[in-house]
Amino acid sequence: MTHEPGFETSVDARTKPTGSKYKTKYNIIKRVVSTLDPLHLQSSDFMDISNAVQPALTLPGEERPGVALRIVLYYYGGKGQPFPDNTRGFFYYRRLPGLPSGASALRFRVTPGTEPSPANFDAGEDLLLPFGVPWQVSFPNITMSSAAKDLRNYLLRCGAITQSQLDICRQQFKGYIPAAYYTLYSLKQPFPISFDAHTIHLCVRRRSGDKRLGPPYCGSGIAQLQASTLPEHAGQNVLAMKILKILQPVACTIPGYDGYMPPPEEGSLLYRRSAPHGSLSRLWAHDLDLK
Repeated sequence: MTHEPGFETSVDARTKPTGSKYKTKYNIIKRVVSTLDPLHLQSSDFMDISNAVQPALTLPGEERPGVALRIVLYYYGGKGQPFPDNTRGFFYYRRLPGLPSGASALRFRVTPGTEPSPANFDAGEDLLLPFGVPWQVSFPNITMSSAAKDLRNYLLRCGAITQSQLDICRQQFKGYIPAAYYTLYSLKQPFPISFDAHTIHLCVRRRSGDKRLGPPYCGSGIAQLQASTLPEHAGQNVLAMKILKILQPVACTIPGYDGYMPPPEEGSLLYRRSAPHGSLSRLWAHDLDLK
């Protein structure tokens, strides 16, 4: 499963979780939502999931007549974490003009007041997670999670997504849900960070493909530190890292990678990016005289 908050599983309308943990808190939402298109919402699509634990989004099950498609959702921080107070509004599938399909997502629009009117949609705001970014089930998650099959098929059936978009997404992420990375599709898109973390892993979507702001190669080897004999380090106590042996084959982790950082090779020195978001590489080096 993905670590992305928002999506847990897909179950048949006749099933529900068992166990004492959910006996009193599990919310059965029997109303079938007519659409996830924000332009065609109806008053009957309005939902109040305030303080709900694992509420179910129920969609028309045209592929299986008589059986609705129930998409069980959760908020954040575990399956038992309830949605916040005053979480009333509409589930919808968000698409933005000019951005790739990967930027699309299932979101929940919190609308003002208690009136179940789609006219309040534009005046509302998307539900947020505790750290300030929108709650959502992302397109990569919808594409690759086996539990998202019903939601994926519904979006295909209603024309919100295409099979070609799914195929491209699977190719870009190599079939794995990008749980360890936060994917950015535009400048000024907010993303969560932890100030006590040593690194921040991002995946930045470009027209030519995805550029991960992290190591572009996988594999392993044996290395050693040695005094640098390079001219630029003359007279300095600088260490360099030499790769002695490749143990696990080196492979590029970024489709369509432009190769600005050379791959590790036996007998060569190790390189890294010149800056956290730089486009040049430089030798890995450590100055022993720096405090």
